[in-house]
Amino acid sequence: MSTSGPRGAPLHRALPLLALLLSTSVLAEAQGVGFRELTMKDPVGGGAMGGLVFYPAAQLSQPLPVGLWLVDAGRDLEPVPGRYPLVLISHGHGGDRWGHHDFATALAREGFIVASLNHPGASFKDSNGPAASTDEVWLGRAWHMKTLLDTVLADPTVGASVDPGRVGALGFSAGGYTVLLLAGAKPDLGRLERYCKTRKQAVLCGMLPKVRATRPDLQATAEPRVRAVFSMAPVGVFFDKARLKDVKVPVRLYAAAKDEVLPVADHAGHVRASLPTPPEYTLVPRAGHYVFLAPCTPESKDEAQELCMDPPGVDRVKLHRELATDAVRFFTRTLAAAPAKP
Repeated sequence: MSTSGPRGAPLHRALPLLALLLSTSVLAEAQGVGFRELTMKDPVGGGAMGGLVFYPAAQLSQPLPVGLWLVDAGRDLEPVPGRYPLVLISHGHGGDRWGHHDFATALAREGFIVASLNHPGASFKDSNGPAASTDEVWLGRAWHMKTLLDTVLADPTVGASVDPGRVGALGFSAGGYTVLLLAGAKPDLGRLERYCKTRKQAVLCGMLPKVRATRPDLQATAEPRVRAVFSMAPVGVFFDKARLKDVKVPVRLYAAAKDEVLPVADHAGHVRASLPTPPEYTLVPRAGHYVFLAPCTPESKDEAQELCMDPPGVDRVKLHRELATDAVRFFTRTLAAAPAKP
């Protein structure tokens, strides 16, 4: 005789629905988004590594000015108890942990915990340092994300609220490349130097003509706990079909049609054509590379025009509302709780 839930439904089928109903009722108590600072040890270089974790909060959050942005989250607000999926965010080369705050807060409002970090050797503070052109950064990025995941799970405030079986990752540019590593991609860092011999005018080649091998111990970059990735304008030159064949998780891929830093054909389009399973793919018309960064405040646009200004006909605020909605839908679907075994 099988144990059944309401109306005779088998219990193992009813449990995921019950969990969804409970999480929905808990989220009804949420008023805003809170965030906490995270301090970690860089697993590659050994120094300090700063991060953030965003979560559904019981109190209203007030917009907070941070650099180029206005962040709709409050520091150290009381979390709403619950059991939530986790999304990790990886910034681009020269970016930082705040650069996709709008995705983080949108996801948190819909019942996710979200964590970001400053990648050592690749953030705006140190992206021109000697490590930037080495595998310490280009393979180390995945190890930073593994440490971020472990740190959130162990966090005394939100760790117990994370469902460790429901983890995704979102990234932009070098961060879009990083989430592919977590999903099982194996980069050939030597491909960049070969690419730059024939693409000498490429912006990427002016910034990074080759990657020096210094850390043979950093080869294992996949993170099996990551079940889905959302990649925007990724650095794709390090991959071919053989290097992407082990990416088996769902991939949501975005590209900017007028990407002046990472041309679509050589990067996002190349990744799209090389993945073993075609990803969900969107090409944003007329947009340049930095359209995937959070919209800047009006006051910041003059001081950071390259990062904040878009071509005529591109509405970054509207686009980001659509991107955030899509990220919520994608991760809600791909990180759905697996039915309990009978």
